[in-house]
Amino acid sequence: MQQANRNGKRRPIQKRARSFLHNIKFRKDYRAGLPLIITRFTGYRPPDAEPPYEPLPFPPFTWLKKIPLRLEVWIFAWIGAFGGILLIEAIMSTSTAFRDTYHTPTIITSFGASAVLLFGVIESPVAQPRNFVLGHFISAFVGTAITRLFVLNGSYQGYLDNTNFHPSTFINGGLSMATSLLAMLITGTAHPPAGATGLNAAVETQVVTLSWRYLPTVLASSLIMLGWALIINNVGRRRYPLHWWAPGATFVRVDDNPELEKAEEGEIEVEEMEEGDLERESTTAASERLSEDSGKHREGLYRVPSREVRRESVQAEPASLPSAIDTTPGEYSKRRLSSSRERYRWD
Repeated sequence: MQQANRNGKRRPIQKRARSFLHNIKFRKDYRAGLPLIITRFTGYRPPDAEPPYEPLPFPPFTWLKKIPLRLEVWIFAWIGAFGGILLIEAIMSTSTAFRDTYHTPTIITSFGASAVLLFGVIESPVAQPRNFVLGHFISAFVGTAITRLFVLNGSYQGYLDNTNFHPSTFINGGLSMATSLLAMLITGTAHPPAGATGLNAAVETQVVTLSWRYLPTVLASSLIMLGWALIINNVGRRRYPLHWWAPGATFVRVDDNPELEKAEEGEIEVEEMEEGDLERESTTAASERLSEDSGKHREGLYRVPSREVRRESVQAEPASLPSAIDTTPGEYSKRRLSSSRERYRWD
């Protein structure tokens, strides 16, 4: 009955939430209305297209059909990783705010591991934009926040500069990395290389010096590599990303069939009616059992055999105290027997 009540309360909320999400979705993928050269590099393909997809319709990309798909993957994985790392290093090393103001390192080393995912195994769920960008940013934030607490100890920077054993350094490293992993799991943005991003915030001297400026550095590096991945992974017969936020059509109505919607609403109404009937039946049965138990309890109190009560009371009644004192044991027994016989005659 409690489960039925809970379901009865949740059902309207679920129905309203589903209706709201359905109304804010597009009737079709908005990317389909953009020029083909733009939609391609957002990972969009026509609904009827199947992998391997068609490459760009001009040379040298049309020549890719003549080589095995595996060889194409090897070629573009190498080009993608080389170009992605090169772009980040070039931007961080030129005369920009990152070099002149932030004094950032040439590259955050964890992006080398991200390049393996973004260009080598682009179909992996942890290589999609949400996991890649947010995973790095969340880890950088968590690692920096924890490290700022350890830096309150003025000697922490000195502990990193030398190789002497000190508990603060390895405790901060483990704590930053583990907490970064926990944050990624909670937010659904797990990206394995991002664990190194959180660790760097604790143990790399140059990154510790960056402090909160580490966050825009990581975010900029993520966007640079992501932009390059959107280009190089879509010129051939592959597709990237498979999804931007979550698998499936997140912002598109999958089916606008009114008959299907009516059928779903009818099923919900039937379920609500069945739950209401079940609740009423349970309440009625409980009331009947309660009234039956009450009746039995009353009968047990008032229906006691009168004959048994009188006999028990008579047999349990002792002789009067004066008679017991004035008579001998023999006379007392006779009097008690005669008294008992007289009482039984009344019954």
